[in-house]
Amino acid sequence: MSTRDQLRTLLQRYARAADERDMDTLATLFHPDAEIIGSRGAQTLSEWLTSMRAPRAFPASMHMMGEPLVTLEDDSDHATMDTYAVVYQLGDARADQGNLTMGVDYHDEVVLERSQWAFRRRTMTTRWMQ
Repeated sequence: MSTRDQLRTLLQRYARAADERDMDTLATLFHPDAEIIGSRGAQTLSEWLTSMRAPRAFPASMHMMGEPLVTLEDDSDHATMDTYAVVYQLGDARADQGNLTMGVDYHDEVVLERSQWAFRRRTMTTRWMQ
């Protein structure tokens, strides 16, 4: 598999694990010293995983990841990716909760460690929501 395909797979594995709230898989996708910056500010991997374990505001979500813009030097163990995504947050219809749709930009710094790509620094910016 090409390096770019490996990086695309990393993004897709993240989307699936986030939607399924699969904390074990999420933990494997990030470098142990990762920093995640988003709506809760800057967090360590441990802090971010704790926040992901908290009760969900919406019972279901679905990440639709766009094609990443990858910057990668030949034979490098570092890369950056800029990926647009649409995140559907589905409300609980029985509780008369509406849905929320967000346009998100993930800017990732990734590293190759022990033959596996991992997120080292992730910045998530919400561009719009409706």
